[in-house]
Amino acid sequence: MKNKNNQFFKKFRESTLVNLLYDKGVLYFCLSFYIPVIIMLYSFRKNSIHPFGEQQMLVVDLWHQYYPFFRVLREKLLNGGSMLYSWQNGMGTNFLSLISYYASSPLNWISIFFDDEHTRDALTYILIAKIGFSGAFFSCFLRYTYKRKDLSIVIFSCMFALCSYMLGYYWNVMWFDTIALFPLVMTGIVMICRERKWVLYTVSLGLSLVSNYYIGYFTCIFTMFMFASAVIIEGKGIKDFFVKLWLIVRSSVIGIGMGAFILLPAYYGLQLTYSVNNTFPKELSWYEKWTDIFANLLSYSKPAMKEGLPNFACGMLAVTLFGVFLFSGGIKIREKISSLLMLALIAVSCNMNKLNYIWHGFHVTNQIPYRFAFIFSFVLVVSSFRAYDAIINKKIKIYQLFLLIPAPAVVFFLNYRKSGDEFEFEGAFRSSAIITLAYILVFAAVKIFPFKNFKVKRSIMNIALAVVVIFELLKNAVIGVETVGTSSYTSYPASQTGVQQVLSDMRARESSPFYRTEMTRTYTLNDSALYGYYGLSQFSSSANVSVTKFFRRMGLYASEAGNRYYYRISTPLVNSLLGIKYIVSKSGLLNSEEYSLEYIESADNVHLYENKYPLSLGFMMNNDILFLKDNETVNPFVYQNDVIDLATGSDYDLFTPQPVALATYNNMKVIKNSYGNYTFTKEDNAKPASSTYEFDGLEGKLLYGYASNGGCDSVSVKCDDVSVDSGISIKDYPIVFPMGNGQKESRFSVEMQASENKNSGSFKLMVYAFNQAHFESAYNEFADEQLNITSFSDTEIIGDIDVKEDGILYLSVPYEKGWTVYADGEKIQTVKVLHSMLGAKLGKGHHDIRIVYSPEGFSTGLVISVSALLLFVLFAVADGINRKKKSQKSEVSSEMEADYEKSQSNDGLSGNELPRLSETEQCNDDTGNAGNQTFKSSE
Repeated sequence: MKNKNNQFFKKFRESTLVNLLYDKGVLYFCLSFYIPVIIMLYSFRKNSIHPFGEQQMLVVDLWHQYYPFFRVLREKLLNGGSMLYSWQNGMGTNFLSLISYYASSPLNWISIFFDDEHTRDALTYILIAKIGFSGAFFSCFLRYTYKRKDLSIVIFSCMFALCSYMLGYYWNVMWFDTIALFPLVMTGIVMICRERKWVLYTVSLGLSLVSNYYIGYFTCIFTMFMFASAVIIEGKGIKDFFVKLWLIVRSSVIGIGMGAFILLPAYYGLQLTYSVNNTFPKELSWYEKWTDIFANLLSYSKPAMKEGLPNFACGMLAVTLFGVFLFSGGIKIREKISSLLMLALIAVSCNMNKLNYIWHGFHVTNQIPYRFAFIFSFVLVVSSFRAYDAIINKKIKIYQLFLLIPAPAVVFFLNYRKSGDEFEFEGAFRSSAIITLAYILVFAAVKIFPFKNFKVKRSIMNIALAVVVIFELLKNAVIGVETVGTSSYTSYPASQTGVQQVLSDMRARESSPFYRTEMTRTYTLNDSALYGYYGLSQFSSSANVSVTKFFRRMGLYASEAGNRYYYRISTPLVNSLLGIKYIVSKSGLLNSEEYSLEYIESADNVHLYENKYPLSLGFMMNNDILFLKDNETVNPFVYQNDVIDLATGSDYDLFTPQPVALATYNNMKVIKNSYGNYTFTKEDNAKPASSTYEFDGLEGKLLYGYASNGGCDSVSVKCDDVSVDSGISIKDYPIVFPMGNGQKESRFSVEMQASENKNSGSFKLMVYAFNQAHFESAYNEFADEQLNITSFSDTEIIGDIDVKEDGILYLSVPYEKGWTVYADGEKIQTVKVLHSMLGAKLGKGHHDIRIVYSPEGFSTGLVISVSALLLFVLFAVADGINRKKKSQKSEVSSEMEADYEKSQSNDGLSGNELPRLSETEQCNDDTGNAGNQTFKSSE
């Protein structure tokens, strides 16, 4: 019976299932995936994140950018739209370049299995899956690199997956595919240096870059250092080094090449952004105190979310084992030096401005600092695992127990010193001290445990450490989610039902294949992407800086450095030039723009208006428009005058400045420096201060104001004592605003609210009268030569136009080299109009127009990607054939050796003996040919 049981267990251990689960690492892969997933789900549940409550993880840029772009991507996946271009944000944008940073994750395809109502939940689950894969792929690295097959690889994989970087920055969901793939790339490097196997490295690197080129850039930089480290540790001489160097270079080129179809358009897209103007720092400087940086390795601390120290922490076990890694035997000196150098590289790069600038793509980041800090956690966790591996390979030594103390002691001391006189043994300090003591006690208990079988001790130690680590990670994850914060699930997007109703009705009544819509006020900075209409607003790292400047000059909200431009109700000329046909108001009925906007309908307090003076996507302008000055300082009204005059060839004098009829001041002394420019000083700093300016109405003219901040945060407007608009923000950017429907005999007032935190400052307030008759004359000129669109898609516009005089076909489309314009089947020259918009020179007569888009670099990138893929297949096949030949030669050699030994055995010789030659044979053999003759005659 006992023998049968032994045979059963022997067969079970040798079964395919056991081999798959244990030897192939599937069990540890799954545990390394599911444990972080369950911990994140628990943390979301604790913070009432949907579906566990009425909160959501959408905050900061995830609210404004990532989710709206994700929604557009999902819509394209469902409806078959082009991935090359999108009209749902930024007046039209290179969507391939946009998603290369924000939404190219292969996991985003999962969203098509969720309905519209649960799209945000899809994003939540996708993020959690990415964190799970971070742990799972890290387990692959540990299993291959250190040949370990037990629970320990799960423990350390979870530490990486839930390090402080992950918990502080998880709201940057688009980074996490490449972070998850990072351990696979590192595994590929080790494979090249150990076995000359290059396929995993090539594929994982290419996938990393396609998923997110920005984090992929960090991976590429660190690859150089990881390869240097691995080749030193695994090296076998100079020739071996150059073979591996060839493999890593070749594989890197192929991996990058396979992603060229998206990387090249992304590169050209970035050349149109503000970030291209960054300059390398001239002076060397340091950001943080070194003691503070390493004190931040303490567990149970709030991770940096938008600003703060580098997120290096990855659990107190990693800190506790670091002393063992440095000073314990069983670990090569070169391995220790390599890890120390890599940790130092990341730490110095985070703190030194010049290295930080290089790491961030030769760019100064706007918040979210030290974005490559996860690499420090990767190296630290790997080093701690190496220390643990050394312990369990050769049993725990007494001196190793003492080596568990120095590293955490240093971290605790640095935190004590940082707190100074305010130090208290509580919070993160106390919790970290307790958990560190727990780790040390586990090791000590295993050392003195009575079991003689060390395999049993090792299993007990793995289980005990797993329990303590999971407890620590649970608490850290909850703290991380609390730190990042949440927003309301039910109120996002605002007025969704009403907005979708009016948009649906608008589409039903509209016959044109293309028209633009905008909202009077923004909810996010990408409302058109969020709600799903063809709009103007955009906030993204790929924002076209020339369009941003154009918006600012026209008097709309815009910031070049902030990578944003967005709409707020403006002048009739701006609405017409930008192709806006419909305006949606979620904040009540408008008390202005009655002249140019016609009320259509309402739904759930959302109101729809139609522009009475709409213009097509394209219309003709005078050739003189190309001579518009690129003036950075001109005010928006003068700029709009210049545009209308040059575009029509007439002097319309559309806007004229208006004098102040009456000015009153509350708790402030004001000095007028020039027209519209004021400085002020508060009389009592503890009280609110404001200034009010009144203007007289004019017959046939509307009044528009322009305000900017130097000490005032907001503007409120009234017409005949009725509020037109209140709380117009000028805190960050200047803005043009309407002042009501009043005409002659009306009284307009503008109140400027001084900033609470400023006792003195300056502000700008200019009011101009808008000549309605002159605008209608100019509008009729434009409307008489409009592009009649007959067919429209994401990347192709077809229509026709009647041109009365040679001129410029102006298209309210951001200028890019990717656009090609055909007139009557022939390609025509494109030009940049208004220093930002697409235009084409067009002669007199009737023309059939075709406008086609393909991102700059896409065709070339596609050719490179296909070529790289073919090279990959070619090298993989050749490599496979070579390996097969070597294997066959090895088998033949083994067979020959076996046959030889067998033949010698038959002659009465042992396998290790060589046949002795006779004296004659020896003598003949020494003479050369005679020896051969002797062997021939014997045959």
